Amino acid sequence: MPAVSSEGSVFVYRLRLRAPGSAESSPAPPLLVHVDDGMKSAPVPVQLSWTTQDGSQSTVGFSPDMESLYGQRRAPGGDVVEVLGALDDRREYALSAGRTSGYEFSTEVEDAGRWSGAGRLRVLVDDGGRSPVRWVSWCDQAGNTWSVALHAVSPTGNEDVTGLVSDVWASAEHRGAGEVAANLLDARDGKWFAPERTAVLDFRLSQPIEVDQYALTSANDAPDRDPAAWTLSGSTDGKVWRTVDVRDGESFTTRHQRKLYRIAEPGVYDRYRLEITGNNGSPHLQLETVRFLADGGGGFTGYRRRAGYALHPYRGTRVARPQVLLPRPLPERAAEWEGWRPGGSWLPLGGSLSMESLTSTSGRFTVLHGVYDPPLAIRDNLTGEHVWVSDAGSSSLLSLGPDGDLVAWDHHGQRVWSTGTAWRGVRRLEMRDTGELALTDADGGVVWSSGIPEISVSSGEPRTVARGARMRRGESLYGQTLTSDDGSTVLFHDGRVLRCVVKGHTSHWDRYEDQQNVLVLDAEGFLRRLAPDGSEVERIAGPGAELVVVRGAAVLRDDTGVIVWSSEGGARPAPVREPALPHNDTLAAWFGALVGQGHGYCVAVVKQSTPAEVLARIGVASGAAVRGTWRQLQRHRDAVGEGSIAAAVAVGPDVILLSDDAALPVARAVPSAPVAAVRAPSGGNGYGTRFSLHQRGKLVSEFTDQPRRTKGAKVPEVAAALNESTHHLHRFDLLFRVCGVVPNAAGLGGVLLGGVLSGGVLSDGVLPGGVPVPHPTPEATPEAEVHLPALVIAEHDQLSPLVIRADFTDDDAWNRVVEGLREPWMDVEPDPYLVSDPAYDGMPAERIIKAVLAAIPETGLPGVVFVADADTMRGPTYPLLAVSTEWDGEPFAEDEDTFRTRFRVRPDAAIEASCNLGLGNMDFEDFAGDGVTERMAD
Repeated sequence: MPAVSSEGSVFVYRLRLRAPGSAESSPAPPLLVHVDDGMKSAPVPVQLSWTTQDGSQSTVGFSPDMESLYGQRRAPGGDVVEVLGALDDRREYALSAGRTSGYEFSTEVEDAGRWSGAGRLRVLVDDGGRSPVRWVSWCDQAGNTWSVALHAVSPTGNEDVTGLVSDVWASAEHRGAGEVAANLLDARDGKWFAPERTAVLDFRLSQPIEVDQYALTSANDAPDRDPAAWTLSGSTDGKVWRTVDVRDGESFTTRHQRKLYRIAEPGVYDRYRLEITGNNGSPHLQLETVRFLADGGGGFTGYRRRAGYALHPYRGTRVARPQVLLPRPLPERAAEWEGWRPGGSWLPLGGSLSMESLTSTSGRFTVLHGVYDPPLAIRDNLTGEHVWVSDAGSSSLLSLGPDGDLVAWDHHGQRVWSTGTAWRGVRRLEMRDTGELALTDADGGVVWSSGIPEISVSSGEPRTVARGARMRRGESLYGQTLTSDDGSTVLFHDGRVLRCVVKGHTSHWDRYEDQQNVLVLDAEGFLRRLAPDGSEVERIAGPGAELVVVRGAAVLRDDTGVIVWSSEGGARPAPVREPALPHNDTLAAWFGALVGQGHGYCVAVVKQSTPAEVLARIGVASGAAVRGTWRQLQRHRDAVGEGSIAAAVAVGPDVILLSDDAALPVARAVPSAPVAAVRAPSGGNGYGTRFSLHQRGKLVSEFTDQPRRTKGAKVPEVAAALNESTHHLHRFDLLFRVCGVVPNAAGLGGVLLGGVLSGGVLSDGVLPGGVPVPHPTPEATPEAEVHLPALVIAEHDQLSPLVIRADFTDDDAWNRVVEGLREPWMDVEPDPYLVSDPAYDGMPAERIIKAVLAAIPETGLPGVVFVADADTMRGPTYPLLAVSTEWDGEPFAEDEDTFRTRFRVRPDAAIEASCNLGLGNMDFEDFAGDGVTERMAD
């Protein structure tokens, strides 16, 4: 029988349980097994026994090839069942080490009365039960045996560490009756009572403890006073708090009932805060006790015997998990965002990457989202090689939406790639030290994975990767990014190209190289780009102490904080009222993902209202409203028949309303409250949207993308929001800044109050409350436009120039225009789309742009249309008229803001303009100079 390899040393077994004497068996949770005491190869067990905290006892034996197992299990009540298992998978230890059932210890053995170090011991025994392991014994194929009894870190070795609480404080208590917070530590003292529906309890411990479970006990009476919703947080300094557990909808079935809660991601803290945010209806709160439990794996005592040698006492101390805390509090956001920062190793639910990276904790691996090939890939920072490349096409955004699906979106809001993990419980995206990119759930389970790559053996250490917003001396960027603290500005490096970009704008500082290079802030403080052989490609600036990406620029500062260099041409820095607000593309991706690709939708904020009130006003009767996730509401709609969905969620005193009816007349339904809305008819990623603001039922501001129109930009709330936004086209950013509301992905992907609308309007043409729904008056079409034949534009590439001939007086001049259009640009052989229809002879740009807008759907529109008019044919350089497709050809009204709608461009520069506008790298205004635009690059 060949030896079993120790590679993939976590054995995963499918289990079935069978009653003694029965022929039938039932499935059971899988069993994960890994034991390793630092020998040259991980031990392969032949027998394993374990006992869990609840008293369950199990013992199994393994076949020589580890393909099967057989054993017995005695339940806490005494029932015995047979255990049968078949090998299902082999994993690396790092895949399962994050689970609370896995332990790593620093060990010692006793020999002749002296204790000496015995290396590390890893133990992972996970039978899928809720109760953790407390004793494990095993022997391997070589005849070595181990036995370890796990104990807690409390002075007595018991699991309950509440005795380490040195102080407890409550935001409210009933001192007159003696029902104070201190009673929570000992049930014999009564209970804690607060004359409030919400309260905060702070617990101070005498030493930092990794609490992995906690227990609440209901009081003696009044079940409606029981807590129903709360958040548990931990801290090491009382200033920075990290959310470790969130509960909602909890209840106690009896009095004096003790309920145990497991913490999915525990940390080492000496302060714990229990913030109770709701109860079961009473204006008061009460609890009998709060208990804290540390994992029994704080240490162990036991024995170890090597084959052929004497038995030795054996003990161990658990190796603490590294705890990463931010140096300052984060803005108020969903719990999933606590502890997160740009450029770290993970992305929270609702997060996104746009020309940004995640780097594993050790710095070995980086996943980078970029605009160049490959658009999404993992790089081994030690070898410089890609170990995984996604099959996603070019994209402008990678978003982890409220539904848990990781989606790549192009700049038109179309999905180009997805993990297909919607509504499967995903909470975060992790770049792991194994080289694996993984989507994980609240318990750390892997929902989707890129796979663990085969890593080539390579000596040396990877460069120290800069993270967050700063690069310090000795750190570097090579296929990584830095992002400003407010998330607005990115310093992007993909191994070759270096760019500084304000999100929503084009790059204002670039370095392009054909060869690979690394950006380094060296020991002397000089910011340099180095070739792979270490030779200098460019010395950018210096000396300085750190490179910092701030809002609008990258700056090099000295030890005193003085700026010694700044990237040129940065966007105007402006104060940001709410840095916690996700960026526009991310917000648009959230709502597009919830509603579904290709569907129109409406997102509105109604001020000073409640979800039930808003839904009732738009046509969802109180008895017809139901609670559920958006996906569940879709299923409810399918069950009751056709109609649109409307769902609402409270954000403070305001309401966010979401509907898959883009025409839902929210403002008309709620005329007394300020209402702001964004409508996305095409269901895209913020493309083709319309923003509106109604006050007292009157439209005071309106912004549209296609056609581009701006009304009410000087309304105070709108003006302030525009000043804080990075781009005037960011409609979702505008919506939430105008309203002062910060949505979060967990809330939108969670339980909503909603219902089904039958078209959103009652049969008599009025909404509830008797509010009439106006019907838009169709615009009259000038008689002259009726006779212009429609353009036929088929299979046009958005990156290629679309040219309409509007002058037929000189064929030679037209041929020269075409020759210029086809002049090679960089590595591109331009293939312009030419429309030469004599019916358009002499037509002005206004008529031509209307014809183009009518011929091409919004998602297929190029950013610019080129017109070869009379001035083109007679000019010495044959300058084409470039017309923005954001313009509808109509004159601007007095209360509207104007913008550049056209400029002149040489034919050979048309490819550069159309390509950059098509990719979203540049804006129309970037090309619209006063003279004739020429090529910027050959």
